Amino acid sequence: MLRSLRYPLGVFALFLMLSLLVAPVELQASSTEAVAAEYTMGVFPFIPTASIEGIFAPLAAEISRATGRPIKLRTTTSFEKFMDELRSRSYDIAFIQPFDYVDIAKPGGYLLLAARNDRLTSHIVVKQDSPIKTLKDLKGKSLGMPPKVAAVSFMNLVSIKKAGLRPEHDVKIVYLASHQACLQQLMIGKVDACGVSPPGVRLVEQQMKTRFRLIHETPEIPSPLFVIKKELPLRDREAVKAALLASDLNGVNPQLRSMFLGEVPKPFRVTTERDYDVIQTYLKLLRQR
Repeated sequence: MLRSLRYPLGVFALFLMLSLLVAPVELQASSTEAVAAEYTMGVFPFIPTASIEGIFAPLAAEISRATGRPIKLRTTTSFEKFMDELRSRSYDIAFIQPFDYVDIAKPGGYLLLAARNDRLTSHIVVKQDSPIKTLKDLKGKSLGMPPKVAAVSFMNLVSIKKAGLRPEHDVKIVYLASHQACLQQLMIGKVDACGVSPPGVRLVEQQMKTRFRLIHETPEIPSPLFVIKKELPLRDREAVKAALLASDLNGVNPQLRSMFLGEVPKPFRVTTERDYDVIQTYLKLLRQR
């Protein structure tokens, strides 16, 4: 009788042992799923990293609440590195310049989400006491700008050409690491003028307690925009878009918020493919040079 009872108990012990062995594998799978659920959000380096974090970390938190997924915020030290990351599809969500949307993101399988609630332009500025009044006065002078691949750099070159000046012949072009670096070089007299984005000008004016004088504003083009990988679940894509369009950036430091928003009441707006058709025209013009 005792012998017949031992067999079922042995089978039960075997099942118990197997269940204990299987349990850690299931927990590990759950942990892997949690990591996979994280989305990476990239922001192109148009302002210093600390300012990007100050603006986009609160926004990432809003998106995280909307999707129920952790959002990892990332940027790079250069425009070129960011473009490489975008080409390799390292970001699930990204805030990018319009030329990178047409040239990299759209062909790479990213979809439009929302654009900055303004139009992108470049402000060519000088120091208050500069004798330079117009673009034509830049002949024989130096013009600083962000890296060659920055959207405002493309716009600056087009404006210089339309003013009847030849870049590198009539005007010395000085490419610098960032918008901020360009304005710093202007302040110490290493360049005669600087062509950067309005937020870049506002940021340095706030930080350095100075004022620059505008000599030229380039024609507007579509704004920097958010994109998202098309293979992400539709529910998440819609949740991210809704969060962007609803955001007021209320969690952002007031100075940074003012620098980023300028005069517009809401940071982001609806955008369409048609808005970015003009970028193709710019790219063709620049590639003919």
